[in-house]
Amino acid sequence: MSRSLRIVHIVGSAFAGGWAFHPLCLLRDAGHNVFLICPEEGPLPERARAAGIPTRIEPFPRRIRHARSAAAYIARVASWLRRERIDVVHNHLAPTNVWGRLAARVAGVPVRLTQWPGPLPLEIPASRRIEMALAPLDSAIIAASTATRRIYEACGVMRGRIRLIYYGFPFDPFDPTLDGAPIRREFGIAPDAPLVTMIAYMYSPMKERSLRGLNVFDGIGLKGHEILIEAAAHVRASLPDVRFLIVGDALAPGEAENYKQKLYRMVADLDLQQTVLFAGKRTDIPAILAASDVAAVPSLSENVGGAVEPLLMERPVVASAVGGLPDVVRDGETGYLVPPRDPQALAGALLHTLTLPAAARRAMGRRGRAIVQELFDLNKTVGQTIHLYEELLSAPAMRGLRWARR
Repeated sequence: MSRSLRIVHIVGSAFAGGWAFHPLCLLRDAGHNVFLICPEEGPLPERARAAGIPTRIEPFPRRIRHARSAAAYIARVASWLRRERIDVVHNHLAPTNVWGRLAARVAGVPVRLTQWPGPLPLEIPASRRIEMALAPLDSAIIAASTATRRIYEACGVMRGRIRLIYYGFPFDPFDPTLDGAPIRREFGIAPDAPLVTMIAYMYSPMKERSLRGLNVFDGIGLKGHEILIEAAAHVRASLPDVRFLIVGDALAPGEAENYKQKLYRMVADLDLQQTVLFAGKRTDIPAILAASDVAAVPSLSENVGGAVEPLLMERPVVASAVGGLPDVVRDGETGYLVPPRDPQALAGALLHTLTLPAAARRAMGRRGRAIVQELFDLNKTVGQTIHLYEELLSAPAMRGLRWARR
């Protein structure tokens, strides 16, 4: 089958990044009619409109128990889906796994998919129960990492209808030959000083939740900034000239901003002001990585966030052995994996990597770039997604429904 499809992506956050935006553009460029639904205004709707992608703002109900607002949302979105004769609804992030699914089912959309950018909602018992109850409403589930696929398979839901498709990534900005010297000069880092970089939003700590049985109500942020800061103190004891560059800002005002200030205080309390540098929000990530010797991803839960970019820049990565990170951080091959929430283990792996010969680090980085290029090529992943759409629409059970709606 080769025809123009009418596809809507429902994304649960207006702050979703390129992983949500770039596939929309490639689907459109492939000749499909693509729409976006977001719960609020923000960077993603702005980028989509600027790219000519029709965008609707539909605020989600705040709680599942809010029956009236939930019913109104489902009726409103379902009516629009029917009116637009949508062929495919593709949901990303919570709470689209609830409201997007229900609206698509009520509307009778032929193909309904959910794709998680990371395994975290499946690692939290309460949200996993909701997900497993609603997953049968989908035509198929797209897992964006092997970790997500394993969780679905272990729960026995949607068996045989789980597909592994990574979120694609544009490679063009990431040139390993970039000169990182200007970044080092900007931050006063000596040319020969060992440099560790961490690139991540500063998410405030999760509350009253359990992650793989570990209570994370102890104030540690999801991306593990505190773990890196504590590890920095251990590394400095052996490498006094080492520098750590933390790139990223609070995702939103409020608790996340308070969390950022807590990190600043932690650095001061450990007397690391000259060792740990905060770069804030940056748009020159390839140049920053070009200045780095190794990247750190000490997350408590993760898909592949923070690891793809440094590997594309041929920099080895030391990461927590969680989620999808082992898909690209191959222990001893493209970097090293350490237990989460273990500053000493993180410090040991960083110290080992920093003291390797430069040629050995470059070899690890080159292997990492090759793996990322194989798994995350944007044209390849969008092609796999389109193939899945067409496969599901061509299924015998869908044919009559599809044409009856025309």
